[in-house]
Amino acid sequence: MTAVARGSRSRCLAADHGVALRSLRTAAEHYAALGWPVLPGPVCDGLTTWHPVSFELLGGREATVPRSSATVDRRVVAGWWSVHRQAILAPVGEHFDVLRAPTHLGWRSLAAFDGGRPLGPMALSPHGAFFFVTPGRCGNCELAPGVEVVSPGELVVLPPSRVVAGVVWWRISPLERDTLGDGAEILRKLAELSRESS
Repeated sequence: MTAVARGSRSRCLAADHGVALRSLRTAAEHYAALGWPVLPGPVCDGLTTWHPVSFELLGGREATVPRSSATVDRRVVAGWWSVHRQAILAPVGEHFDVLRAPTHLGWRSLAAFDGGRPLGPMALSPHGAFFFVTPGRCGNCELAPGVEVVSPGELVVLPPSRVVAGVVWWRISPLERDTLGDGAEILRKLAELSRESS
């Protein structure tokens, strides 16, 4: 009886691994098709992150290949996500900029704009709300407390990657919103909402 239970649990875990792996691979291929170069990141169990081959501990936004390898080549992308459930990473700056805000401000701005323009793709994670905006347009904008413009060249984690304490997911997917957000307008609204709540 015990042997059956163990075997059954092993099959369930293997099935879960396969589903998650297919989901990550499909998502990475979609990003590549959008023209967003991607990189494989660490594997995460919800508590820590590591390299899938060497088991070296890595930061949540550390790529397992050189950053210069970021690509939209579907064959390369498919190979990267053929075995290990690695996070999907993408470099900021050339194809999009990213604004990070505290989660409560992210939800309030979503409500303030009624989910429409000037919002573009928006991701949520245990580490905040992430707005994907047109690059190069946030230079002199006021930043509310806790809000940051992610520096060009930094890597961001894309859905449906697992991160410490949870999963990154799209609230507004780039597949349903084919234009990037207006960073200046979003930052203005975040600053306004922050002042109202202080």
